[in-house]
Amino acid sequence: MPDGQETVQSGAPVQLFSFNLYNPSRVQATTPPSFQDPVCLVCGGTDTRQRFVQRGYVVMRCSGCGLEFVDPTPSPAELAEYYDQSYAVPLERYAAAGERNRARIADLERWSPARGRLLEIGASYGHSLALARERGWEVVGVELSPTASAHAREHFGLTVFNCDLADVPLPDASIDAAIGWHVLEHVRDPKDHLLRLAGLLKPGGILGLRVPNVASFGARVAGQWWPWMCPPAHLWFFSPTTLPRLVAACGFEVEEIRMLRGDGNNLYQYALMAAGARLNDLRVLLRGSSDSRREVPTNAVRGSSPESPPEPNMSDAVPQAGTAAIPKEPSHLLQRWLDLLERAQPLTDSLARGTRPLLEAIERRGWGDELLVYARRRG
Repeated sequence: MPDGQETVQSGAPVQLFSFNLYNPSRVQATTPPSFQDPVCLVCGGTDTRQRFVQRGYVVMRCSGCGLEFVDPTPSPAELAEYYDQSYAVPLERYAAAGERNRARIADLERWSPARGRLLEIGASYGHSLALARERGWEVVGVELSPTASAHAREHFGLTVFNCDLADVPLPDASIDAAIGWHVLEHVRDPKDHLLRLAGLLKPGGILGLRVPNVASFGARVAGQWWPWMCPPAHLWFFSPTTLPRLVAACGFEVEEIRMLRGDGNNLYQYALMAAGARLNDLRVLLRGSSDSRREVPTNAVRGSSPESPPEPNMSDAVPQAGTAAIPKEPSHLLQRWLDLLERAQPLTDSLARGTRPLLEAIERRGWGDELLVYARRRG
């Protein structure tokens, strides 16, 4: 599928994909809420807690391993309707990312210097595979979007299958390396996805994955306002602990785990989001009114860490099918805060540029919004 997550620009924290971040009613959950304890995909545990409701989708956290996920998982029909109607990634954004794509392929070659046959899952319009081919790879891709896969075939002359990974017509043990840049968080069953990749890869073949990092500074302080907390586009929220554990359970040896800035916002802007959350909590406390608590959804800006889920409030109630958990339009106070964040963005961007070496060091220590994992197929 074309990856809208990859198109988020660092200077636009309130814009995601083709719709505004505060627009929870754009897509409504239609899958009925689950009344059974969900089983964690990573550790198999059933001790889970609700973090919040986002756009009508319940986000849970496993108390055993920390995996966060949407429960229940939307149906295939619901996801198909969403991607058909509400998920758009402009072609020009992919075309402008040549240097980034080239750097990613070069980074992959640290683990697969002999190159060989490369499979990209979520190949989109084919730009990344075309660059890999220039570097000596034999390339093949799989892409769910008919438009994007057709562009890859017709414009670049690439072999890109328009199908699900489970149906890709490739023999087992025929791939030397596979990459999935911001794909795994989208799929209904990441474990099945990884097992299929393990079958396609040759023994010793390398797998590269990039996903949003739910343990990042931005995710911790922005809470529901973190741009990648966006069901139903994203259904799984991995950390440097949970993703390697899942990968290892699917037949791989984890070789490297890195945290990067990715397309995330700067830390100063996230700090402003956190400050707004704390001030709003103080306002609620001082007013002591349940009505004021509903006026601005506090859990939309709450800077809670995955280790400390917010206490439930009125907007945390499990929604009925087809209903929203938070207002269709932001309140006047919330809109003023969104406007303030937008005006502050150029200033925090400038400050981030001036302190870039410091921020990069912090992000590499685990605060970055992007999680990168390389793993090798067991032999």
